[in-house]
Amino acid sequence: MSGMKLLMSDNRGVYIPQHFAEQYSSEWTNIRPENLEIIMTGPHREEYWDAWSDVCDNAAYTDSHGNTWNLHQDGDLWAVCEKLMTDEEYYGFYGEHRSDFDSDSRLETDNWYDTSEELK
Repeated sequence: MSGMKLLMSDNRGVYIPQHFAEQYSSEWTNIRPENLEIIMTGPHREEYWDAWSDVCDNAAYTDSHGNTWNLHQDGDLWAVCEKLMTDEEYYGFYGEHRSDFDSDSRLETDNWYDTSEELK
């Protein structure tokens, strides 16, 4: 199971927050009702992006296995569960190694390779 799920492609543009609110908000927790109200009215509201930023920073979804997923938007909107991500997925997605990543242990195997070069 991958720790990354694409929720919405960036082709929705400025409407990603509004579409998220319409389609997914009932399944996610830690979303303040006032932010949801602002986002539902659309991007013409001055507070739209601040409300969306707060949602992205705080929203959480707990799946049936007890895994917690968070939102990440950089163009596309993703649901991300860092616990389920492989080291390669984490590096490819965030561009850095996990804080608990042990690069020395990779040198002890016959299958060692330079992930940073492979992902370019």
